[in-house]
Amino acid sequence: MSLIMSIIFLLIPFDVLSVNHLLLSNKLGKTLVSAISATLVYVIIVGSVMYTNYKLDTELAAFDLNADGLFSGDEITPEQEIAMDRVVNDAGRNFAPITGAIFSFIYFLCLWSILSISSWVKRMYVSKNI
Repeated sequence: MSLIMSIIFLLIPFDVLSVNHLLLSNKLGKTLVSAISATLVYVIIVGSVMYTNYKLDTELAAFDLNADGLFSGDEITPEQEIAMDRVVNDAGRNFAPITGAIFSFIYFLCLWSILSISSWVKRMYVSKNI
């Protein structure tokens, strides 16, 4: 899963730059492109955590045979305990909005720096060729 997320995070700026070039005629500056990319990264992080929570809660709810929201004697099995452990023993999902914001900010800074440096190099190259 992390390899897929890494690939997605690397492709987002290219997608935003392509949309900027093809549809908006390069009207977005490097700051706005970086901000949109970082926002998309944040949405993907929080969305994937929400999906994981939903999936784990659904798996756990399958063990609640009488659908009363509590687990009685018949419903408690080793499989139910494993599902319960997966739901309650992951603090990372609870902190995902905070860590996602920090990661998105760092992502924004890195992308903005790369776009700024590439813009500067392009200007230097063009000015030397004239």
